[in-house]
Amino acid sequence: MRNGLKKLAATGAVGLSMLTTSLVGATGAHADSQDGCPYPYVCIYAGPDSSTIVAEFRDITSYYQSTYHGPGFSVVNTRNQDTVWLRIDHGGGPLDYECLTNASQPYNSLGSSGTLTGIMISSNTSC
Repeated sequence: MRNGLKKLAATGAVGLSMLTTSLVGATGAHADSQDGCPYPYVCIYAGPDSSTIVAEFRDITSYYQSTYHGPGFSVVNTRNQDTVWLRIDHGGGPLDYECLTNASQPYNSLGSSGTLTGIMISSNTSC
């Protein structure tokens, strides 16, 4: 009986040790920058997404944050789960609203010939 208790205690200690190791060794979600835009930002470039970053946004809002960037701008979303809505004025017509997926999806960047007039970061995981 005594040997059985020792084996049970040893087995429990090994199991607890393995559980503790796996919990302590766990890491958070991996986040990367893209085209010079650091995580967790949405970056606006003056030209192609390899050019100079002219603005960075990171706050989730329920409204469009005003910004103004003329034709030729591009935008990159490095956020892992959030989507980004862009308000674009092509001149002479209705405004265009474009959605960028999160960084894990293929459509997380955009270049445009219109003028960017607003940006809204949403906690929605898809457009």
